[in-house]
Amino acid sequence: MRAPAGPTVALSVVLVLLLSGCALGSKDPAASPTPASPTASTSEGPGASGPASPSPTGGSGALPDDLRSRPAVAAAIADTARRQRVDPAEVVIAAWSPVTWTDGSLGCPQKGMSYTQALVEGELLMLRVGTELFQYHARTGGPFAYCPSPSAAYTVGS
Repeated sequence: MRAPAGPTVALSVVLVLLLSGCALGSKDPAASPTPASPTASTSEGPGASGPASPSPTGGSGALPDDLRSRPAVAAAIADTARRQRVDPAEVVIAAWSPVTWTDGSLGCPQKGMSYTQALVEGELLMLRVGTELFQYHARTGGPFAYCPSPSAAYTVGS
């Protein structure tokens, strides 16, 4: 199923994650947030993956154990730490999912730019510092790019 394009869906995902931020930062396992698309995690440090959360497609959606150590993810974590002037250990992987971008903008179109109108396999990474979320988009196997104004131009992969 294809997510509708436009900022409404992306804003909804961000709002769900922000509203569940109190529970995400809690050390109380009973205070786990309601999962949001893409796969959400309560991991709090390097290498931690937290309990499995249901994915938007209905399966078990635990984050891959090696996710934080992948070079592209580590670079995105370092970028977020630099932006927020915090130690990279304070950056939490809030969500990650393989996705299919609806065009070459990878869900982060820039004004005045043209993009290929073809489906692009990729990844969506959401990082959190405190209650602030940072979205990073990539082609599968490519580097992540920070996306300050994401669109909802993707479908969640399996």
